[in-house]
Amino acid sequence: MANKRETYLYEQLAKDLSQAIRQGIFTVDERLPSLRQTSEQYEVSMATAIQAYHHLEQEGFIESRPKSGYYVCPWMDDQPEEPVITRPKLSPTVVNIGHLAMSLVDESRQPGLIKLGAAVPEPDLLPLGTISRTLAGVARRKLLAPAIYEQAQGSFDLRKQIAQLMRESGVRCTAHDIIITNGCLEALGLALRSIANEGDTIAIESPTYFGVLKVIESLGMKVLEIPTHASNGIELDALEKAIKKRKITASVLLPLFNNPLGSTMPDENKRAVVELFNKHNIPLIEDDVYGALSYEPKRPKAIKAYDESGNVLYCSSFSKTIAPGLRIGWIIAGQHHDQVLYQKFLDNISTAIHPQLTMAELLSHGAYRRCVRHSARVYRLRMEHMRRWVAEFFPIGTRLSNPQGGYLLWIELPKSIDSFALYRNAMEKKIAISPGILFSAQGQYQHHIRLSCGAVEGDQLRKSIRTLSKLL
Repeated sequence: MANKRETYLYEQLAKDLSQAIRQGIFTVDERLPSLRQTSEQYEVSMATAIQAYHHLEQEGFIESRPKSGYYVCPWMDDQPEEPVITRPKLSPTVVNIGHLAMSLVDESRQPGLIKLGAAVPEPDLLPLGTISRTLAGVARRKLLAPAIYEQAQGSFDLRKQIAQLMRESGVRCTAHDIIITNGCLEALGLALRSIANEGDTIAIESPTYFGVLKVIESLGMKVLEIPTHASNGIELDALEKAIKKRKITASVLLPLFNNPLGSTMPDENKRAVVELFNKHNIPLIEDDVYGALSYEPKRPKAIKAYDESGNVLYCSSFSKTIAPGLRIGWIIAGQHHDQVLYQKFLDNISTAIHPQLTMAELLSHGAYRRCVRHSARVYRLRMEHMRRWVAEFFPIGTRLSNPQGGYLLWIELPKSIDSFALYRNAMEKKIAISPGILFSAQGQYQHHIRLSCGAVEGDQLRKSIRTLSKLL
């Protein structure tokens, strides 16, 4: 009887606390009373209080923060429907979005704009003072460093730190396996030029980041767009059929918190993708710039974690997490290491040394990990706010992605809406968004938009979404 009574008590306690959260008595990101306080207030045992809090954690109402207590998580009773998976033509397409993308990016840099379309981190969340002091210290201590060319592969100190960092994503590598680049886009370009030629076809997710499309366009290559889910990433059956039907030279995938979808590829799919590309001897390029910004305490594994043959070329950078202006990225090219390194040397000999040494110190002293942990918590709250306000204000029929990391939200609007016209009207209101046509070489997604909560929050975020809803 005692066991049943304990079960009844913890369920009743959890129900009471969840109702208090729903009613706004405890609000998002607010700390709950301690276990001891709850035990005393409800006159239950500590074991019952612990069970109740654990139950609320499993239900997604609260989260435990080390040495701090329990806090209310963002939550929504009624989840909006996800965007419908589209069916792009399964035929190679010439890419021609470069000038449009460049013009829209340039427009979005105008002073005074609310940057609701920019995939950039919030400056206030970055340890800018620490970065500046570290950079100044490196410049003083390494006075002679700029007097010589750094090796093409990059600073050993930085590569060693990145090798340690990669273990968090399940990737086992050494400093020798890593090549430092000028951001992730250079890494993607080096990878593509090392394994493919002009006129070749590259399989990509649809939609995909317009930066990937621009790189492919600049190299004179074609893309084959593969249907991609807003929740779990590329559709494996469609990918396998495309590989069997078309001559595909390589593939570029963004499996973790995809730009623009925010999707996350399940571990079993990552393993299946690696096996599929190995079977057909097709190199796979992985873009993992957002993987560290997981809303969960432990970041998901990279596709590279399942690569035993070296067929996966892993690309990433620190631009979306801590230091966009340092322009530090890297590539782990596996069996293509020598070709990529030679291409890097031909392109620019090496990456600037002081930013590399600065990033190495930020990693070794823990500044990077502290920044990422804090930023991910902030972006999680902003994302939930943004999703809630879009669901509340936007027209009936609007569908939203549900990212589990990063700061990008993909929105499918009613088919009657032209997202490029919305972009123009929003710019007149000093609000920058990203129209869906940027994310497809086939002109898909004309009634879709990408929003970012990376650099916008709180009342400004809410007012901006309200303004967009009026324009809609």
